[in-house]
Amino acid sequence: MESPNGSAGRQLDTCFGAFNASDGRNTTQNSITSPWFSTAFGLIGLCSNLFALCVLLSSSRKLSSRTRSSFLVFLCGLVVTDFTGLLVTASVIIPYHFIKFPWAKVDPSCHLCNFLGFSMVFFGQCPLLLGATMAGERFVGINHPFSRSTSISKRRAWSIVGLVWGFSCLLGLLPVLGLGRYTLQYPGSWCFLTLLPDTGNVVFCLLFALLGIFSVLLSFIFNTVSVVTLCRVYHDRESVQRRRDSEVEMMVQLVGIMIIATICWMPLLV
Repeated sequence: MESPNGSAGRQLDTCFGAFNASDGRNTTQNSITSPWFSTAFGLIGLCSNLFALCVLLSSSRKLSSRTRSSFLVFLCGLVVTDFTGLLVTASVIIPYHFIKFPWAKVDPSCHLCNFLGFSMVFFGQCPLLLGATMAGERFVGINHPFSRSTSISKRRAWSIVGLVWGFSCLLGLLPVLGLGRYTLQYPGSWCFLTLLPDTGNVVFCLLFALLGIFSVLLSFIFNTVSVVTLCRVYHDRESVQRRRDSEVEMMVQLVGIMIIATICWMPLLV
């Protein structure tokens, strides 16, 4: 017969090691909120992102400014990322709240848990990196307008967005490749990185957190300098007033993105 210690030891090596998905199932069912609460917020997020995407696509067709169009490409990439992230994660989490399926029986090999953990890391890190990229692009455009001969083209902007997606994808795959591990989290409806004091998990957690904090701080520095520069030169010459109005509009959007990212992510990252 198999010893209990051997079975428990093997469980610690799976995605259920930090959360007992079977014993705690009855207690977690009574502790979670109504599934309609999660469903309502998920639908609101999806509809909001879909509306924003339609507005961005409509605006991009009417613009002739390469500076504005490249900014809209980055913004479009951010909205697409957020929409896809909500769609992917909600497709697993919301059904759990309705069905309360036993995760250990449905996903004994942890493939679904690894996929959900990868999605949480990928779609969590992407907006932070895209926000820093957008802030850096506007910093160069506002503070060093003559350091480049032309603005970023749409194709190059999409290439940069693709690089951010690729880097975030590589980061999310690290636990699958052996650095760290994704485990089931309370109340048993989602998977994320593991907060356990072993070397692999500590390294991955620090990598995820420090990269996110660095992105938010970089966005703050770039946006602060850009706003100060715009305030200094805004009333200099009326001939470039319209262009500066466009710059101000983009900076307001960037500052809003930075504030939301800071409120939503910084407490978790710290």
